[in-house]
Amino acid sequence: MNDLEMLLKNILDKMVVEDMPEQWINSKFLQQRLIQIDKRGSVGERFYMLALAQLYPRRIEYRDGDQGDWDLKIGKMKFEIKTASLDKNGKFQNEGLKKNGDYNGVLFLGIAPNDIYMYCIKIENIDFDNLKIDHNGVHVNLHNRGRDGEEKHATGAGYKCDLKPEQMVKISTLDDLKIVFEKEFGNDIK
Repeated sequence: MNDLEMLLKNILDKMVVEDMPEQWINSKFLQQRLIQIDKRGSVGERFYMLALAQLYPRRIEYRDGDQGDWDLKIGKMKFEIKTASLDKNGKFQNEGLKKNGDYNGVLFLGIAPNDIYMYCIKIENIDFDNLKIDHNGVHVNLHNRGRDGEEKHATGAGYKCDLKPEQMVKISTLDDLKIVFEKEFGNDIK
């Protein structure tokens, strides 16, 4: 390695440690933090696709990548999937919720250093007009990121929603996932 490469490598080694919240060092799901940010969503999409395919075989349709508003379909229900890893402030930051998107529900996946969290909601239960979610014990504000024709100083697309672990359900088994999923969508997918 030449001098400039070594200089850069030393800086990168230090920055990784500075940027990495201590709770993630040597954690079970460390790989989630190492994946490129715009690829992390694929983890959640594939996670839900594989888990829900075990519960509802032959009824799953999955779109890999950004090919529309929905990522996963079960019967006539279309789902947008939002995946976030726990940040330094103890929140899962979810971006890009669309008020008028072509989906019926949102499946949130929160990946913490050693735990998996889930929250799901029908789109009709998100109060975009008043910028909030107040449903099933979750009370959070939405933040309009712009780029929807309403904001001149856009910082992103759609709406942002930060969830804390205590606002989600910690899941460890397929049965845990099924209970949370069917609490919100059970009548709609049968």
